[in-house]
Amino acid sequence: MSPRRDALGWTQAETDVADVMIWLRSNHGREVSYADIAAGVGIKNCHRLRRAVRFARVIAANRGDRLERFMPSTEPARRRVWVTRYMRHGHGDEFSARDAMSAARAAMTSVKDMHRATTFEAGNPHSIARKEFATMAQAADECITRVAGIDKVGPQAVRQENNSLLTQMIADLEARLTEPAAG
Repeated sequence: MSPRRDALGWTQAETDVADVMIWLRSNHGREVSYADIAAGVGIKNCHRLRRAVRFARVIAANRGDRLERFMPSTEPARRRVWVTRYMRHGHGDEFSARDAMSAARAAMTSVKDMHRATTFEAGNPHSIARKEFATMAQAADECITRVAGIDKVGPQAVRQENNSLLTQMIADLEARLTEPAAG
C-alpha cells in the first residue's frame, strides 16, 4: 500500500519535514522547544513532530547547517525546558560549543567502549570472527592514539576525572609503539 499523497504529490511525512525545515530556518539561532516548533508549524507535539525533527536534523547536516541536540535552556526563564537551535553554516556560539563538547565526550566514550568490547572478542577463543574483531580493536587503538593530545586542549574538552583509564591506555600504547622492534 503506497502512502497517501496530496495534490503536489507529497506524503504527510514529507510535508511535515518541509514545514519544520522552513520554520527552523526562519528561527535561526533561537532556542526552540518541541512545543515552540509544534505551535509554529501546526503539528501536534507527538511522534509526527519528533520524526520530522529527526529528518530535519539529517537534512540540515547535508546542507552544512546544524540542528543541535536538545539540551536544557540557558535562559533563566526557561530553566527546565529542553531546547534546540538551528544554526546555519558558519554560525555558532557558546551554546554550539557546549553541544559540540558534549558530542565529543560521547564519541570518545563510544570509542573506549568499542575498544573494550572488540579487544575482548578478539581474545575470545569462541568468537565467531576473531580476526575482524582484532582489526576493529586496532582501529580503536589508533583512534585513541590520534586524540591522545586532546587533554592539552583544556578542561572544557576533557574532564580529567573521566579520562584516567583513557590516559593510561594511551600511555601503554605509546610505550608499546616506542619500544625498539626486537628482531
